[in-house]
Amino acid sequence: MIRPRALQIALWLWVCFLPLAGAGTELWAQVPQDSKTPPTEQILASYEGQPVTSIDIAGRPDLNIDQFASQIAQKTGQPFAKENVDRSAAALKTAGKFQNVRVQVDPEADGLRVLFVIEPAVYYGMFHFPGAERFPYSRLVQVGNYTSQAPYNATEVEQDRQSLIHFFQEVGYFQAQVKTELKIDSQHGIVDVLFDSDPGRKAKFGAIDIAGLPPAETSALRHRLTTLLARARGAAIRNGKSYNRSTLTKASNYIQSRLAKDGFLAAQVKLQGAEYHADTNRADVHFSVNPGAKTNMVIAGAHLWPWTKKALLPEYQGVGVDEETVREGQQALVSYYQGKGYFDVKVTSEMTGDQERRSVVYHITKKKKHKVTDVRITGQSQLKSVDLEPHLAVEKKHLFSHGQFSDQLVRTSVNNLKAVYQSQGFSTVQVSSSVVNHGGDIQVAFHITEGPRDIVSSLSIEGASSFPQSQFAPNGLKVAVGQPYSQANVQADRASIVANYLKAGYLTSSFRETATQVSKNDPHHINVVYHIYEGPRVFTGEVLTLGRVHTQQRLINQDISSIKPDQPLTETNLLTAGSNLYDHTGVFDWSEVDPKSQITTQTSEDVVVKVHEAKRNEFTYGFGFEVINRGGSIPSGTVALPGLPPVGLPSGFKTSQVTFYGPRGTVQYTRNNLRGKGESLSFTGFAGRLDQRAGIYYINPNLRWSHWKATSSFTAERNEENPIFSSQQEIGSYQIQRFIDSAKKDLFFVRYTFNKTDLTRVEIPELVLEEDRHVRLSGFGANLTRDTRDNVLDEHKGVLNSLELDINSSKLGSSVDFAKLTTQAAYYKEKFHHIVWATSLRIGLAQPFANSRVPLSEAFFTGGGDSLRGFPLDGAGPQRAVSICTNAGPCACPGPDCAQINVPSGGNELLIINAEARIPVPLKKGLSVVPFYDGGNVFPRIGFHDFTSLYANNIGIGLRYSTPVGPIRFDLGYNFKPVPGTGAFQPFISIGQAF
Repeated sequence: MIRPRALQIALWLWVCFLPLAGAGTELWAQVPQDSKTPPTEQILASYEGQPVTSIDIAGRPDLNIDQFASQIAQKTGQPFAKENVDRSAAALKTAGKFQNVRVQVDPEADGLRVLFVIEPAVYYGMFHFPGAERFPYSRLVQVGNYTSQAPYNATEVEQDRQSLIHFFQEVGYFQAQVKTELKIDSQHGIVDVLFDSDPGRKAKFGAIDIAGLPPAETSALRHRLTTLLARARGAAIRNGKSYNRSTLTKASNYIQSRLAKDGFLAAQVKLQGAEYHADTNRADVHFSVNPGAKTNMVIAGAHLWPWTKKALLPEYQGVGVDEETVREGQQALVSYYQGKGYFDVKVTSEMTGDQERRSVVYHITKKKKHKVTDVRITGQSQLKSVDLEPHLAVEKKHLFSHGQFSDQLVRTSVNNLKAVYQSQGFSTVQVSSSVVNHGGDIQVAFHITEGPRDIVSSLSIEGASSFPQSQFAPNGLKVAVGQPYSQANVQADRASIVANYLKAGYLTSSFRETATQVSKNDPHHINVVYHIYEGPRVFTGEVLTLGRVHTQQRLINQDISSIKPDQPLTETNLLTAGSNLYDHTGVFDWSEVDPKSQITTQTSEDVVVKVHEAKRNEFTYGFGFEVINRGGSIPSGTVALPGLPPVGLPSGFKTSQVTFYGPRGTVQYTRNNLRGKGESLSFTGFAGRLDQRAGIYYINPNLRWSHWKATSSFTAERNEENPIFSSQQEIGSYQIQRFIDSAKKDLFFVRYTFNKTDLTRVEIPELVLEEDRHVRLSGFGANLTRDTRDNVLDEHKGVLNSLELDINSSKLGSSVDFAKLTTQAAYYKEKFHHIVWATSLRIGLAQPFANSRVPLSEAFFTGGGDSLRGFPLDGAGPQRAVSICTNAGPCACPGPDCAQINVPSGGNELLIINAEARIPVPLKKGLSVVPFYDGGNVFPRIGFHDFTSLYANNIGIGLRYSTPVGPIRFDLGYNFKPVPGTGAFQPFISIGQAF
């Protein structure tokens, strides 16, 4: 399967490494040295004398290949002889009256695999596994050693059958049987292989046998494999329980860890296998243990946490305990303590004992803790220090570290600098290092003597006859006469040239560069030759689809639309088609798009689209019992009503407490690939004592076979869990959307939404006004969004612009009439020194019509870590005072048991202006400081009424620390005009940028 992100990566790998691939695959695809014709004779001759491990005849499933065995002069086990191979191919061709016999040689670890391919050959189509549907298809394909673009080989099919049987037995199906059946499509030269599987009954665990230990220790380990701790680790082997391969793996690791805790650091635990008893359907498990010597590890002179010791020292990695591992441990301890600032640390080791008991003692003398006060590069003149510093492994001290220094890091830095200079054409560069200790503080200097730079004296291109240079290198070549010679530039030219040939359909094109000195007296002037092997230009023949059962062919044709018969066949189109097939959620769980056979000398080739459809029905359910104490203290101290911002409650606020109990259950059913169009239909339901909800969802990724995606949903919920209120909601929507540009940066959608919300049992009457307790919305909306950001959680460049208009009308069934417009424009730009400048403007307008109003749930609210950071959450804009009883009994407000809180009342106009500079801090990689400005507010009415007095200015400072899931953010905002009752400073901690 090809994932969307993998498309770009796979194409890059293809471009960069194609010249290095295929050394022993197809003879005709080898990179030529001196001509446009692949030197197959030279390649065959290069194998002369190497041992031949196997010989097969492939390509014809309708023939008994055994009858041709006598025609093969080259024998297995004998040295490879080109003469014998040629004679064998000729004899096969004559004996079978075949059109041709092609020779393929594959180097393997222990010799050569020789394959005689009868042409026209029949190639593998799909592997099918009837009877084994309980296993993922992708796993079965892997076990079956499926190889695309390969000719049929009876020997390989039998090996695949045996592999499947072995796999079934490994996972507990010891009585498994597998039979093979072929389905040949003679017209297209394709054969599907059916591995008809009958796994039989799954076995259960029997007895445990552990060999290699004294009886007492063996008995103790057997017992440990049945304990609760072993069960918690998934390593329990209990007699009569279902046989599980992963359990055996965990059990082996568990035994290993137990032995290590007992001091047997070099212990080796192997799963020898399982002995199956058909009469009881149980499998006895056999382990063998070689405990090795019992080792006592001692760290003297310094403290080291046990987990650190195990992570550092190789003796704990199961590699044994000997002189070599002890030396490795010694060096690991030196590097560890030098990384802590003890640059003068001395570590000695001592190993004593015999083969049964031994002791390893590491003596550590840390000495004084130091800092790396200076790291500098001297002597360079043509390369900038800013480009060299990232290659230094030695680090200068900063706020969070004493620096990084060790002898190994110094050597690594020297080698890195040499590699950088040599890649830029300084072939005689010399790099030396010096370490100076000033009272314990370390200063490291790297002195560079560049030497003369290699210059391109001449550049010639050989083999490029189909395209002018302007086509295979449209942006120009990096290597040019009179310019410095650089391997980096050569690699850039390689990528550009091969990529453009691949895009044009030259799938076997390759690139090779030779660089020679002009003369011995002039070693720094280089003659460069680019050797280009174009190979044949391949055009698409017939496009075939295999594996389709329920899916409509039209859906697949849309995904592979970039591949057209009689058009150049390109790797980009193949990867794009495979990626598109994978994008259909719930349709295919495996897919491949490849030429039917490997591209060698042919100029036309069929394309085979292979898909395996995923399971169409998914059903999950769960049951339980719940006990709910509704009331008392509110754990979060806030209450959030549907569609409204959360409201903080007074400290000590309590309500009457009631306990409810009863069963609860969930159920979900999904039908994938509905009507064979990639649609999905889902039903979900939940029922509990105080909460019941149900939903239905329908997704059509190709509305009427167009580029529009349609999504429909309807949910209903009745919720009485909150002690403050009960609610009933019905929400329905229908939305169609599509990208309106080829780069998929501009998204447009239109939707219809229905929302009915009823609030009942409101314990704080003033919290929600009567007119907002029963609201029905029904209206249409449209949105246009342009998003070119490079990373949605941590933007460095790009824009985010959006415009949305929503209209709710009583003529559509709404209880209110209003229009709502929201827009945003955000801009991100990386400036000098990697400083990111980010700005955002957000405007919102909500206007009632027909003498109606804007309901509270559709008003604008702002304030908090993602908008105005000088306000608490939703603390900006209009507020109203609400009196609340703080006890659970009767209360009359105003009174001694009452408290007042401010509740956001929202507004019809929103303006938010954000600007910040994300400045990297050199003290720590990934750390940045962010000064920011936030301005704006929520205004009661549209217009500029009291704009100056209501507009709020906020400034602040923040810290960001990059993590794999996004930056951790801490912001401290200051409001020049804080709301009464709130402080001027507001802290916020979150993940991701503020906007």
